Amino acid sequence: MKYSYRGRMFWKILIGFWVVFVIISQLIWLGFSISGNRHEPPEVIAIRRIVNLQMASVVSVLERGGPSSLNDMMADWEPNDRQFFKILQHDKPVQGEMLPEGFNPPFEGHIPDVIVRWVKGADGKQYELRYDVKGMREDSRMDMPHSILNIPTPMFIFAGAVGLLFSLLLAWNLTRPMRQLREGFSRVADGDLSVRLYPIMRKRHDELSSVAQAFDAMVERLDTLVRTREELLHDISHELRSPLARLQLATGLARQTPESVNASLDRIDEEARRLDKMIGELLTLSRAEHESMPDEQYFDLTGLLHAVVTDVRYEAQIPGVKVDFFVDENADYTVRGNAELVRRGVENVLRNALRFSMKGQHIEVRLQAENQWLAIRVCDQGPGVDEEKLSSIFDPFVRVNSPLMGKGYGLGLAIVRKVVLAHHGEIKALNRPEGGLELTIRLPRWQL
Repeated sequence: MKYSYRGRMFWKILIGFWVVFVIISQLIWLGFSISGNRHEPPEVIAIRRIVNLQMASVVSVLERGGPSSLNDMMADWEPNDRQFFKILQHDKPVQGEMLPEGFNPPFEGHIPDVIVRWVKGADGKQYELRYDVKGMREDSRMDMPHSILNIPTPMFIFAGAVGLLFSLLLAWNLTRPMRQLREGFSRVADGDLSVRLYPIMRKRHDELSSVAQAFDAMVERLDTLVRTREELLHDISHELRSPLARLQLATGLARQTPESVNASLDRIDEEARRLDKMIGELLTLSRAEHESMPDEQYFDLTGLLHAVVTDVRYEAQIPGVKVDFFVDENADYTVRGNAELVRRGVENVLRNALRFSMKGQHIEVRLQAENQWLAIRVCDQGPGVDEEKLSSIFDPFVRVNSPLMGKGYGLGLAIVRKVVLAHHGEIKALNRPEGGLELTIRLPRWQL
C-alpha cells in the first residue's frame, strides 16, 4: 500500500510532463499552420523548385521556338525527367488572356498531384502542358514523410524518447526527496530521533533542501524535549525519594523509641510540607508550559510589581537587604495574560535575588518600556553565577547554593521561564560588571 502511494506521484509527474510535451508539439504545428507557407518543409521546397524550374523552361522554349525546339531541349533530359511531361495540342486558339477551366498556376505550399499550364506556341497553336508531380514524387521518393500527431515519425520517436527520458529523470528527482522525507517521518514515528535529512539533501539547493533543514530542526527540538522530559522525570523521582526516605526513617524511629514520637511527628510534618511545596511548584511548572493561558486578562504591571515588591521587602527585613523599585507611575504598563502566573514568576525572581544577597546590599527592580516590550529588570549585588552555569539556571532542578536561605528545589527560575514563554516574552540573565546578577524579563506591550 505504501509503495502504491509512493509510486502514484511518480507516475503523475512522468505522464504529466510527457503529455505537456505532446501538447506543446501540437501548438507548434498549429502555429506553423496558421502562419502560412513561410515555414515549408524541405521536401515541399525542393519539389516546388524543381517543378517550377522545369515548367518555366518548357513554357519559355515552347513560346519562342515551338514544338521542335522543345523536343530538342527535352532530348537532353534524362528519361526519368521526360516521362512526367505530357504535351497535348489543341486546335482552339487562346482568346486574349482568357485561360480555360482547369488551369493551375505554379504551386506554392501544398503539393498538387498534377500541374496544368496552357501555352500558345510559336506556331500559333495552343498547347496543354501536364506535369505528373505525384509520379515524380513517388519515383524520386521525395514524398512527404509519415507523421504521428503531425510530427514526422523519426522526429516523433526521437523527441518522444528524449522527452520520456527527461520526464523520467525529473519525476525521479522530485519524488526521491519525498520518499526520503516519508521514510524520515516513519523513523521519527517509530521513536528514532537520530535521523537527519539535510546532510543527504543539502546539494539540491532548492525548497526541498530547506524542508529537510526544517525537518532536522524539528527532530532536534523533539529530541531535546524528550531528553528534557526524561531528565525531569528522573530528577523528580530523585527529589521525591529523599523526603520519602526521611519519612520512613521518622516512622521507624517512632515505632522503635516511643519517647521520640513527638520529634518524629515534627520531622514528618516538615517533610510533608516540603513534599507539598515541591508538588505545588511542579504543578505550577506544568501549568506554565501550556501556550494558551487560562484566565487571560488585561492587567496593570505596575500595580502587580508594587504588590510583589511589598511582600519581598517584608521578608528582606530579616537578612537586612533593601529592595528599591523604580517605575514611571504616569506611564501605561498594561499587559495581557494570567496575572497570577506573572506574579508568581516575578516573585520567584525576587526571592532568588534575596537568597543571594547579604546584609546591607540592595536589590533593584526597574520597569520600563522598550519599543513593543515591557522590561522588568532585577539586579542584585550577590556573587553572581559562573559563566558556564549561566545558560542552565532556567532548567529544572538546577541549584546554586545560597549562603543565607539554604537549598531550593531548582524549580523557581524554571517556572519563571515557562511563564514568560507562555506569555510570548523572553528572559535573559547576565553577570553585572560591578558584581551581582541582572535578570531581565520582557513581556509584549499591549496597545490600543
